[in-house]
Amino acid sequence: MNLAEQIEQYLLERGTWVTCAELSMKFGVRPRRFRKVGDQPGLCSAFAISDYSGNGFKHVAHATTKEWLEFKHAHRRHGISELVRVRDLSRKRKEVTRPYRARRFERDTGQAVFGYESQDKAAVCTV
Repeated sequence: MNLAEQIEQYLLERGTWVTCAELSMKFGVRPRRFRKVGDQPGLCSAFAISDYSGNGFKHVAHATTKEWLEFKHAHRRHGISELVRVRDLSRKRKEVTRPYRARRFERDTGQAVFGYESQDKAAVCTV
């Protein structure tokens, strides 16, 4: 039985929240190994949920509906926020790479003036 299977069996037997420190001491691994690092899944990623209040890990089979929904929605919110961040940065990047010209406004009416400069910069056309 590999280490992840041993940890899963332990969590199934306990049936309650087990702190990260307790798992670390019992199985002799650093706490960070229980969570995903880069492309490497954590030791508990395939079978346990965790919470943000410090309770530790609990086997998904023993999670109440409330605990499961809190875990699921927190991860969904996090995933959506990362997608929104990438979208916003993509828009910002697109704005940076295209030519930008300051908008001008008429003094009296406040209307925007759209114009361009020719290559010889002598002729200016406004609409």
